[in-house]
Order: sequence, then C-alpha cells, then structure tokens
Amino acid sequence: LKQFLDQASLDRSAGPATLSPAALIWSVHRPLLKRMARRSILSIAAVAALALSLLRASLAPAFAGSAGQQLAVRGSRVALAAEKRFEVFVTNPSVGARTRMMISPSMTCAEIVERGRKELGFDQPWIKNEDFKLYKAEDESTPLKGSVAENEMKPWGPDGTELHLIFQP
Repeated sequence: LKQFLDQASLDRSAGPATLSPAALIWSVHRPLLKRMARRSILSIAAVAALALSLLRASLAPAFAGSAGQQLAVRGSRVALAAEKRFEVFVTNPSVGARTRMMISPSMTCAEIVERGRKELGFDQPWIKNEDFKLYKAEDESTPLKGSVAENEMKPWGPDGTELHLIFQP
C-alpha cells in the first residue's frame, strides 16, 4: 500500500492534466483504502490483545504467591496435620545429597531407607536395602531400627530430625 501511495503522489506532481491510473484509482478509492487500512490495524490490535491475555492466563498460576496456590497449600497443611505426618531431612553425608521427606509415626526405618534411596538416586537394583543404614545426624554410632515413633523423631525445624542414610555393606 505504501508503494502504491508513493507512486500516486509522484504521478500527481506531473499536473492535473496527466493523471496516471494509480492516481485515478487513489482519488476514487481513497476512503475505501483508508477504511481497509484502519480495519487491518484494528484486527492486528485485537489479535495482539488476545495473545497477551492468553499468555497472561497461562503464566498466572506459575508465579509464587498467587491466591489459588496459597489456598491449596493451606488445605494441604490442614490435611497433613490431620494425618499426623511431618517433615524430616534425609542426607547422605558422603556425597552431600539431601532430600525432604514427609513421614508418619507408623512408618518404619526400613521404609525410610527405601524411599530415601529412591529420592537420592541410590536405588540401583544390585544394591540391597540392608546395605544402607539410617542414623540420627547427632549420633552415627547406632543404626535406627523400628518405627518413627519408637525413635522419637521430631518435625523438621531448629531442633527437628535430620537422618543420615549411609552405605555400609
């Protein structure tokens, strides 16, 4: 369209007696061409607004602190409190790998070893679960056995439980 308009203005400079076909078309269809240009700009703006709103809608739940996520977290905390589950840290000190784990008082140390191996990436099939020992971080002299309740584990915090998962075949 720009090239067409430039051609029409050049042809107009020749004088009124010599109107080129481009100038003639421009003079007759000028209102129609302006409306077409206005429509295309409006359609581009509408498409851009639609794309922006879709982008905003798709990214909104991904940001931390959105209202929907806060409600979901609060609901999950209430459900976890009802189940008496709590969080502990499981660490493999030799490689520095750590994971957070939700446990219940009825869970056994063998189950923690099995889950800990999987979450830390030590779940190779040729290594037996019995080759890993579970210790409290404060005392690595006696391996833990039995249930979580029997070993008096506390929820993670300043005085919470950190467990060490150590490979000792």
